[in-house]
Amino acid sequence: MITTDFVQPDQTSPAAGQHSDLPRGLRIVLSTAGAITSQALVVTAMLYYFGQVYTRTWFAHFGIDVGMLGYSIPEYVVRSMNGTFWPAVLALLATVALAGLRPIPILVAVRSRQPRRTLRRWFVFVVTLGASLLAAVAAGILLRAQLPAVMSRYLPLMLITGAALLGYAIALRMWFPVQLGPRRHRRSGRSTDSPWLTVLALLTLGFIGTLWAVGGYAADQAKKDATTAEATHFTDRPLVLLFSVDRLAIEGGASRVDPITVPDEKFRYVYSGLTLLARTPDRYFLIPYDWKAKRDRVFIIDMSDNIRIDIARHP
Repeated sequence: MITTDFVQPDQTSPAAGQHSDLPRGLRIVLSTAGAITSQALVVTAMLYYFGQVYTRTWFAHFGIDVGMLGYSIPEYVVRSMNGTFWPAVLALLATVALAGLRPIPILVAVRSRQPRRTLRRWFVFVVTLGASLLAAVAAGILLRAQLPAVMSRYLPLMLITGAALLGYAIALRMWFPVQLGPRRHRRSGRSTDSPWLTVLALLTLGFIGTLWAVGGYAADQAKKDATTAEATHFTDRPLVLLFSVDRLAIEGGASRVDPITVPDEKFRYVYSGLTLLARTPDRYFLIPYDWKAKRDRVFIIDMSDNIRIDIARHP
């Protein structure tokens, strides 16, 4: 006889019929919409964080505080693609590969002469490897001041892998309670209770590891992109001619100033050799097109009637 551990609610009680006035289809739609909305909010928050990390690191190469640019949340989300596209592709490929390889250990255990022992050995190996990785991450965090900087790239990957392995071990125990569960459950054939607290902790560790790993990659990619832009003289950005009524303190690098001697011309000076680094609704951030770190400055020009900005395509 199969018994249950819970009592069916009284169908005549108000609690049992409190949702009966909603059609089943509508309840499914509302539940699905809620799940999609919550996941969309989480994904948007993550993309905002990665976009901010990338943007802040990129402009830090030029000595600009990203807070001066006033970017909005959608702009950070769009800029996050520079630092998250390839990690997202690799993560999806890894997920597909792991999903395809998941049945292999089970098939090997089934075809072996001692499937239960083989499965339990695989379970012990997965748990040992996952716990070892998490222990190594904990030691790395405690000793991070003594570790080389390159370890900051491997620790988050180890954290994600360790959490995933322990989660896989929990799933194995739920799939095969007779072979892997405690003895009392193996005798009765009942599945073990799911350790939801452990699962929640592992999901949190995986989430933190993802923020850590992808955030670090976004920062490294931003440094690389900024250095490449400097080395290639900002060929992906437009050149600027700045006309001004008054003489401005713009000098250095390839920038130059020429007087305008045409009679009755409002603007008296023209600045060339500049490129547009960024702009806000009320400011232009200009640099010489051959800008060099620690040599040249960034010129911040406030928009007014006394200046005019002409933009040309970079040759």
